[in-house]
Amino acid sequence: MFDLDATFRDWRASIEHGTGLSPREVDELEDHLRAHVDLELELDKALTPARAFALARYAIGEPKTLSSEFAKAGKPRWRHLLRAGGALFAASWFLPAVGDAAGHLWGWEAFLLALEWGNPVEALSALSSILVPLAMYMTGRVRRSKLRWLTWGVTGAAALNLLYWIASGGLAVGFWAWVGSFVCTASALWMRGREWVSAKLRPAPARSS
Repeated sequence: MFDLDATFRDWRASIEHGTGLSPREVDELEDHLRAHVDLELELDKALTPARAFALARYAIGEPKTLSSEFAKAGKPRWRHLLRAGGALFAASWFLPAVGDAAGHLWGWEAFLLALEWGNPVEALSALSSILVPLAMYMTGRVRRSKLRWLTWGVTGAAALNLLYWIASGGLAVGFWAWVGSFVCTASALWMRGREWVSAKLRPAPARSS
Protein backbone atom coordinates (compact mmCIF):
# COMPACT_ATOMS: atom_id res chain seq x y z
CA MET A 1 0.00 0.00 0.00
CA PHE A 2 1.54 3.30 -1.11
CA ASP A 3 1.84 5.83 1.74
CA LEU A 4 2.14 9.32 0.25
CA ASP A 5 3.00 10.98 3.56
CA ALA A 6 5.77 8.47 4.24
CA THR A 7 7.11 9.05 0.73
CA PHE A 8 7.22 12.79 1.38
CA ARG A 9 9.11 12.17 4.62
CA ASP A 10 11.68 10.01 2.83
CA TRP A 11 12.02 12.59 0.07
CA ARG A 12 12.50 15.36 2.62
CA ALA A 13 15.19 13.37 4.43
CA SER A 14 17.08 12.88 1.17
CA ILE A 15 16.87 16.61 0.40
CA GLU A 16 18.06 17.60 3.87
CA HIS A 17 21.09 15.31 3.61
CA GLY A 18 21.82 15.82 -0.08
CA THR A 19 21.62 19.61 -0.41
CA GLY A 20 22.66 22.71 1.46
CA LEU A 21 19.11 23.98 1.80
CA SER A 22 17.98 25.30 5.18
CA PRO A 23 14.98 23.75 6.96
CA ARG A 24 12.81 26.71 5.92
CA GLU A 25 13.87 26.34 2.31
CA VAL A 26 13.10 22.62 2.45
CA ASP A 27 9.65 23.52 3.83
CA GLU A 28 9.02 25.79 0.86
CA LEU A 29 10.31 23.24 -1.60
CA GLU A 30 8.06 20.58 -0.06
CA ASP A 31 5.09 22.93 -0.44
CA HIS A 32 5.96 23.26 -4.12
CA LEU A 33 6.25 19.49 -4.55
CA ARG A 34 2.91 18.91 -2.81
CA ALA A 35 1.30 21.49 -5.11
CA HIS A 36 2.64 19.58 -8.12
CA VAL A 37 1.28 16.28 -6.76
CA ASP A 38 -2.14 17.88 -6.18
CA LEU A 39 -2.07 19.27 -9.71
CA GLU A 40 -1.23 15.90 -11.26
CA LEU A 41 -4.05 14.21 -9.33
CA GLU A 42 -6.52 16.91 -10.36
CA LEU A 43 -5.54 16.77 -14.04
CA ASP A 44 -5.82 12.98 -14.22
CA LYS A 45 -8.36 11.39 -11.86
CA ALA A 46 -7.14 7.91 -12.83
CA LEU A 47 -3.57 8.67 -11.78
CA THR A 48 -2.29 6.84 -8.71
CA PRO A 49 -0.63 8.83 -5.89
CA ALA A 50 2.62 6.96 -6.54
CA ARG A 51 2.65 7.98 -10.21
CA ALA A 52 1.63 11.55 -9.35
CA PHE A 53 4.52 11.81 -6.91
CA ALA A 54 6.95 10.45 -9.50
CA LEU A 55 5.79 12.99 -12.09
CA ALA A 56 5.99 15.86 -9.61
CA ARG A 57 9.42 14.87 -8.41
CA TYR A 58 10.69 14.64 -11.98
CA ALA A 59 9.32 18.14 -12.69
CA ILE A 60 11.04 19.58 -9.61
CA GLY A 61 14.44 18.11 -10.46
CA GLU A 62 17.25 16.15 -8.89
CA PRO A 63 18.56 16.99 -5.39
CA LYS A 64 21.98 18.06 -6.68
CA THR A 65 20.43 20.88 -8.78
CA LEU A 66 17.82 22.05 -6.28
CA SER A 67 20.03 24.36 -4.24
CA SER A 68 21.01 26.59 -7.17
CA GLU A 69 17.55 26.52 -8.75
CA PHE A 70 15.86 27.37 -5.49
CA ALA A 71 18.25 30.26 -4.90
CA LYS A 72 17.40 31.68 -8.34
CA ALA A 73 13.66 31.32 -7.74
CA GLY A 74 13.78 33.16 -4.44
CA LYS A 75 11.49 32.76 -1.44
CA PRO A 76 7.75 33.01 -2.09
CA ARG A 77 6.39 36.38 -1.02
CA TRP A 78 3.24 34.88 0.45
CA ARG A 79 5.25 33.46 3.35
CA HIS A 80 6.49 36.92 4.32
CA LEU A 81 2.96 38.29 4.23
CA LEU A 82 1.68 35.38 6.29
CA ARG A 83 4.34 35.95 8.93
CA ALA A 84 3.57 39.67 8.95
CA GLY A 85 -0.10 38.88 9.47
CA GLY A 86 0.73 36.60 12.39
CA ALA A 87 2.99 39.21 13.98
CA LEU A 88 0.36 41.95 13.68
CA PHE A 89 -2.32 39.63 15.06
CA ALA A 90 -0.24 38.71 18.12
CA ALA A 91 0.68 42.34 18.81
CA SER A 92 -2.91 43.56 18.48
CA TRP A 93 -4.00 41.74 21.63
CA PHE A 94 -1.59 43.75 23.75
CA LEU A 95 -2.03 47.17 22.19
CA PRO A 96 -4.78 49.75 22.83
CA ALA A 97 -7.66 48.83 20.50
CA VAL A 98 -10.28 51.43 21.44
CA GLY A 99 -9.71 54.56 23.44
CA ASP A 100 -10.29 58.23 24.15
CA ALA A 101 -9.17 60.82 26.66
CA ALA A 102 -10.86 58.87 29.45
CA GLY A 103 -8.92 55.68 28.85
CA HIS A 104 -8.57 52.74 26.49
CA LEU A 105 -9.27 49.06 26.08
CA TRP A 106 -6.52 46.60 25.25
CA GLY A 107 -7.07 44.29 22.34
CA TRP A 108 -8.00 41.30 24.49
CA GLU A 109 -10.43 43.42 26.51
CA ALA A 110 -12.15 44.67 23.35
CA PHE A 111 -12.46 41.06 22.17
CA LEU A 112 -14.19 39.96 25.39
CA LEU A 113 -16.53 42.94 25.41
CA ALA A 114 -17.56 42.32 21.81
CA LEU A 115 -18.67 38.84 22.87
CA GLU A 116 -20.47 40.08 25.97
CA TRP A 117 -22.45 42.91 24.37
CA GLY A 118 -24.80 40.47 22.64
CA ASN A 119 -24.71 42.14 19.24
CA PRO A 120 -24.49 39.27 16.69
CA VAL A 121 -22.38 41.28 14.24
CA GLU A 122 -19.89 42.25 16.92
CA ALA A 123 -19.75 38.68 18.21
CA LEU A 124 -19.13 37.43 14.67
CA SER A 125 -16.41 40.03 14.25
CA ALA A 126 -14.71 38.91 17.45
CA LEU A 127 -15.00 35.21 16.58
CA SER A 128 -13.46 35.86 13.15
CA SER A 129 -10.17 36.25 15.01
CA ILE A 130 -9.76 32.48 14.88
CA LEU A 131 -9.27 32.68 11.10
CA VAL A 132 -5.80 34.24 11.25
CA PRO A 133 -4.13 31.58 13.43
CA LEU A 134 -6.04 28.93 11.48
CA ALA A 135 -4.57 30.26 8.24
CA MET A 136 -1.10 30.34 9.82
CA TYR A 137 -1.45 26.65 10.60
CA MET A 138 -3.16 25.40 7.45
CA THR A 139 -1.39 27.32 4.68
CA GLY A 140 1.28 25.10 3.12
CA ARG A 141 -0.05 22.00 4.88
CA VAL A 142 -3.28 21.27 3.01
CA ARG A 143 -4.42 21.20 -0.60
CA ARG A 144 -5.41 24.38 -2.37
CA SER A 145 -9.01 23.20 -2.67
CA LYS A 146 -9.29 23.10 1.12
CA LEU A 147 -7.93 26.64 1.42
CA ARG A 148 -10.57 28.24 -0.79
CA TRP A 149 -13.14 28.62 1.96
CA LEU A 150 -10.46 29.98 4.31
CA THR A 151 -9.26 32.48 1.71
CA TRP A 152 -12.77 33.85 1.22
CA GLY A 153 -13.42 33.72 4.97
CA VAL A 154 -10.38 35.81 5.87
CA THR A 155 -11.11 38.24 3.02
CA GLY A 156 -14.71 38.64 4.16
CA ALA A 157 -13.64 39.07 7.77
CA ALA A 158 -11.20 41.82 6.78
CA ALA A 159 -14.01 43.70 5.02
CA LEU A 160 -16.49 43.15 7.86
CA ASN A 161 -14.10 44.24 10.59
CA LEU A 162 -13.00 47.33 8.72
CA LEU A 163 -16.39 48.54 7.48
CA TYR A 164 -18.33 47.81 10.68
CA TRP A 165 -15.93 49.14 13.29
CA ILE A 166 -14.58 52.16 11.46
CA ALA A 167 -17.98 53.84 11.80
CA SER A 168 -17.85 53.56 15.60
CA GLY A 169 -14.81 55.82 15.96
CA GLY A 170 -12.32 55.90 18.81
CA LEU A 171 -10.15 53.24 17.21
CA ALA A 172 -6.55 52.92 18.33
CA VAL A 173 -3.38 51.30 17.03
CA GLY A 174 -4.33 47.84 18.28
CA PHE A 175 -7.43 47.80 16.11
CA TRP A 176 -5.45 48.76 13.01
CA ALA A 177 -2.88 46.08 13.76
CA TRP A 178 -5.72 43.56 14.13
CA VAL A 179 -7.37 44.52 10.83
CA GLY A 180 -3.95 44.66 9.19
CA SER A 181 -3.40 41.05 10.20
CA PHE A 182 -6.49 40.03 8.22
CA VAL A 183 -5.38 42.02 5.18
CA CYS A 184 -1.88 40.51 5.21
CA THR A 185 -3.22 36.99 5.77
CA ALA A 186 -5.84 37.29 3.03
CA SER A 187 -3.19 38.61 0.61
CA ALA A 188 -0.92 35.68 1.47
CA LEU A 189 -3.71 33.19 0.83
CA TRP A 190 -4.56 34.70 -2.55
CA MET A 191 -0.89 34.71 -3.53
CA ARG A 192 -0.54 31.10 -2.39
CA GLY A 193 -3.45 30.18 -4.61
CA ARG A 194 -1.92 31.93 -7.62
CA GLU A 195 1.38 30.16 -6.98
CA TRP A 196 -0.41 26.82 -7.13
CA VAL A 197 -2.17 27.77 -10.36
CA SER A 198 1.13 28.89 -11.89
CA ALA A 199 2.36 25.31 -11.62
CA LYS A 200 0.00 24.52 -14.52
CA LEU A 201 2.10 26.69 -16.78
CA ARG A 202 5.30 24.75 -16.11
CA PRO A 203 6.26 21.92 -18.47
CA ALA A 204 5.58 18.46 -17.12
CA PRO A 205 6.90 15.13 -18.35
CA ALA A 206 4.66 13.09 -20.64
CA ARG A 207 2.59 10.42 -18.93
CA SER A 208 3.22 6.88 -19.98
CA SER A 209 0.18 4.87 -21.00
